[in-house]
Amino acid sequence: MKPVERLSTCRRLAWLLIAAVLCPAPAARGKSATHTLGKSQRTYDVLLPAGQTDGAPVVVFLHGTNQPQPDRFRAEYAPLFAKRSCVVALPRASDKLKWRYTDAQYILDAVADVHRRYRTDPKRVLLMGVSGGGQTALFLVDHAPKPWRAVITVSTNPVVIRSRHYQWFYPPAETIKTCPYLAIHHITQGAAVQYWRQVRARKQAEGASVSILPVLGPVSHYLPPPKQLGPWVDEVLAGKHPRPIPDPQKAAVARMLAPCVAALPKALGEAEPAAQTLAFHKGGEWFDVSLRTPPEFERSKKEDKADAADQPVTQLRVEHVKWPIVVRCEARKRAERMTDVLKAEETQTQTRGLLYQVYHTQTLPVGGRNWQVKIGSITYPDRKRGWVSTLFLRAAAPVARSPKQWLEVTVLDETQQPEAEQLAGILRTALETVAAKRSARP
Repeated sequence: MKPVERLSTCRRLAWLLIAAVLCPAPAARGKSATHTLGKSQRTYDVLLPAGQTDGAPVVVFLHGTNQPQPDRFRAEYAPLFAKRSCVVALPRASDKLKWRYTDAQYILDAVADVHRRYRTDPKRVLLMGVSGGGQTALFLVDHAPKPWRAVITVSTNPVVIRSRHYQWFYPPAETIKTCPYLAIHHITQGAAVQYWRQVRARKQAEGASVSILPVLGPVSHYLPPPKQLGPWVDEVLAGKHPRPIPDPQKAAVARMLAPCVAALPKALGEAEPAAQTLAFHKGGEWFDVSLRTPPEFERSKKEDKADAADQPVTQLRVEHVKWPIVVRCEARKRAERMTDVLKAEETQTQTRGLLYQVYHTQTLPVGGRNWQVKIGSITYPDRKRGWVSTLFLRAAAPVARSPKQWLEVTVLDETQQPEAEQLAGILRTALETVAAKRSARP
């Protein structure tokens, strides 16, 4: 390069440097920045999209306890939000990296600062948190519901502080119709998943949008973004109140039990009662119930203990000697009709948060009665075994043609690899032989 050319190049660089000092460019796009909040001198980070920030949505991410550098969020969740031109604010917990309810104002101040600096959309602010950060998010929605367009929690125990006491979280009335919730949990976090299902069942009638995503992959507390998250966020940012995301666990249970469920309706029509019998007699609250049981079944030890303590339960229950298969019989007398009571029980089961599914219904004429049969499954969390999916065959029929007095027989199977013919035979045996009569007891 000639001396004249070198001089010209140096002059251009000098002018560019002077221009940069006198006329600073706006904050870098597609990069991160750190900002300080006024008198508190607390800082927060912000991740900026590649395009304009005017009118952009905002995502507030609250890290998990003892996770000051949310590297995995930056690597896995941040690109999802950047694709949607979101400005992401990353506040930091101050008390040894643990969130406190006193951090609420700091987070709200950070959101206000983002709006001031980047002219973002105050009506599209998504609040997201992992573990303890998720609990802080629930606290914020509970105490300052107006700024939030949607809430996303990951591996979060749904508990919130109210009046200095920890309580189970319920969406506040101010946000129930406008702020959708998405709870992401690993499938092994059964209590939290069950609780969120309960919230959804109870609040849907009030217009709530609550989605639960039980992740079925490797066990982990931090969970990468599920594929359903992107479309859900798109609906939220478009101003929609998204319908609940289909539960992947429900589909997985249906696939697991599908072969037996498909074979059972035919097997019920062809099953023959077992020849070997063993008789039990049980005094119920309104009836004495007796049952000729299938082979290899014995009376439940729970029943024996109750009778020994002179506290008989109202069910006759027998169990297979080896397998987790139970036959349960009960006689009922109620003021309501049988169909109404059974329907109410199904609704109550779902409201409790249990994964209740009915795959098949039919009428089965057995033993002189027309039994209303349902084949389905119920999935519940067990401390030792995790989630347990039980296939059930449930039959109910009025006693003496009275719709308010009826017999009910249920076969519960937890083997998860049942033989349809065997289960059908067990149910047919019970329906052929179950009997009830008025008890002499008052």
